[in-house]
Amino acid sequence: MKIALLQLNARLGDPEGNGRALEAAYAEAVTRGAELVLAPELAIPGYLAEDRLWETGLRRRIERESHRLAALSGPVPLLFGTARPAPSGRLWNELWWCEGGALRHCAHKRVLPSYDIFDEHRYFEPDPSPQPLVAFRGHRIGLSICEDLWADPQLGNAPVGYGVDPIADLAAAGATLILNGSASPSGLGSYLPPGRSAPWAIPSKDAQRQRLLPGLAQKHGVPIAYASRVGAESWLLFDGGSGLALPDGRWQGCEPFHEGPHLVDTSQPGEAWRTVAEASWLRTALVMGIRDNLAKQGLEALVLGLSGGIDSAVAAALAVEALGPGRVLGVALPTRFSSGESSALAEQQARQLGLGFLDINVDAPFAGFTAALEQALPDRAFGLTDENLQSRCRGSLLMALTSEPEIHHRLGTSRVAVLNTGNKSEAATGYFTLYGDGIGAFAPLGDCLKARVYAVARELGDAVPRGVVERPPTAELRPGQTDEASLLPYAQLDAILGAALEAQRPEEGLGDDLALVLEGAALDQARTSLPRILGLLRRSEFKRRQLPFAFKVSPKAFGAGRRIPLTSL
Repeated sequence: MKIALLQLNARLGDPEGNGRALEAAYAEAVTRGAELVLAPELAIPGYLAEDRLWETGLRRRIERESHRLAALSGPVPLLFGTARPAPSGRLWNELWWCEGGALRHCAHKRVLPSYDIFDEHRYFEPDPSPQPLVAFRGHRIGLSICEDLWADPQLGNAPVGYGVDPIADLAAAGATLILNGSASPSGLGSYLPPGRSAPWAIPSKDAQRQRLLPGLAQKHGVPIAYASRVGAESWLLFDGGSGLALPDGRWQGCEPFHEGPHLVDTSQPGEAWRTVAEASWLRTALVMGIRDNLAKQGLEALVLGLSGGIDSAVAAALAVEALGPGRVLGVALPTRFSSGESSALAEQQARQLGLGFLDINVDAPFAGFTAALEQALPDRAFGLTDENLQSRCRGSLLMALTSEPEIHHRLGTSRVAVLNTGNKSEAATGYFTLYGDGIGAFAPLGDCLKARVYAVARELGDAVPRGVVERPPTAELRPGQTDEASLLPYAQLDAILGAALEAQRPEEGLGDDLALVLEGAALDQARTSLPRILGLLRRSEFKRRQLPFAFKVSPKAFGAGRRIPLTSL
């Protein structure tokens, strides 16, 4: 059977717009010879509209659009995810089988995830009942929705046991084909230093799918077609990853991140799973996140500080790739402690990328703040306060530019936001200034440890000047400052954070965990620094709460999936 898998980029709370996109993709798929068309989970309301799902008006619009699509279905079945009220007052998460102008069959999601970023019990009612099979063209087809796949006790990755296995139930009922509509966020595995492996490391979502989908098809001897969404919703990134797993363990995969219908065929052989290189995946995902967040938030252009450092250089290159150079403005903001190399590298990159560039000296506002302080505190000495003031002056100037008419003219729009350029290593240790370099609409690198920022820089090639990559990272807020002298060499810091934060390893065994990924003097230094780094991680929670959201690319990101009370240190 030829099955079209629709990788769609939904807009949350826009059932009519999502319905039009689904209608067009269905028509294209039929024209290309599809015998059945499968769309993602919650394709009509989008995954996940969160508390907007309580709005009665939106619920009516979702159901109205779902029935409109059912009515236009032809002899080729159209399957899509939607939602309707359950008797409890919550919703059923449903997969509709529409054929011949009518809703023929409806399956409910049986397993609801409630871990990490997921909180589906807040909105949906699980259906404990096994779902009946659908007869179609000699097949007995089982329908399932997203987490229903992940409930297998051996192959699934849920940290809790569900007590039910919907895929096993469908196979036991005699299914000859299983369909799954999904909306599965993507991500890399927990960070490991290059060339290292550890049994405690968490694999990437791609590696998890590679184990799960062909594994389930082999285990139950039945092909499994999987359609998942693409696009970005705030911090969540979806790469699709759709495809057809065959009972021989092979795979017919769809191009990641690519929107539209992809045809697979149960009568054709599969191939080995193709894995996308980590840096390449990360580059594509972050560019998509920038582009989608601006479009879906009603923004059109970005302003960012260009310091001549690696983080701002990578963020600028990604922003230009997402929006084009005409919608990005880079701003050098030197003070008396900034080196000439910093401004020169910032200007060099701006020329290479073709983006607009301003150079605004921050010494005047900084001097004004310090003069005001000295009137009240005449005996004060230069210190951390002055370092933070420089950063806050920079943040205030960047925010000021977003409302300046001349900047609107240059960028061709008044819908301008500041792009945060911070990375996860800094966020984890509190190595940033609240209301200074902590500002911005969102943080594309905020879930990337420093090593991954460098990996993306290498992937970007000439878009990031070699001088930026090779110079030691520094905030340049006092003479002779370097990040690694203030914190820890990033090789050791990222190894600690990859184990303690991203892989969630127990604190009491971290020294042994690090011995698998570091050695010699680096291991000794990391072990000695563990109490200080873990203390910084705990004590910086209140600062991170005020950061812009970061695109989630790791197994454990700061934000909705990591809930640490501010009063529990």
